[in-house]
Amino acid sequence: MSVKDIAEKLVQHCNTGTEGEALKTLYADDAVSIEPMAPEGQSPVSEGRAAIEAKHEWWNNTMKVHSAELEGPFINGNNFSLIFEIDAEDTTTGQRWKAKEVALYETDGDKIVRESFFMAPMG
Repeated sequence: MSVKDIAEKLVQHCNTGTEGEALKTLYADDAVSIEPMAPEGQSPVSEGRAAIEAKHEWWNNTMKVHSAELEGPFINGNNFSLIFEIDAEDTTTGQRWKAKEVALYETDGDKIVRESFFMAPMG
């Protein structure tokens, strides 16, 4: 599978709400995810697909998404990036926020091995 194929499949999963399936089929078992920040008591680094799946589960159980937009993919060699713009609410606190972030994905073979997120200031 080419980088373009991986990127397009990830975009499709993000747009259809099937990110869990993307994690199972597109991510390496030892993939790493790096966030610019993490909730209190959690690490911004998730090592291994199971840890990344747990991060997604926390998000799905905690956040209410009011709107989300996705731009890309932008491909360069074995890497690609996506731009996410989101309006979400933390259901535990009621705090609503908007964010824009760039996600950089690194691939090896036909799997995503690393994802790094870069966030613009929230407002």
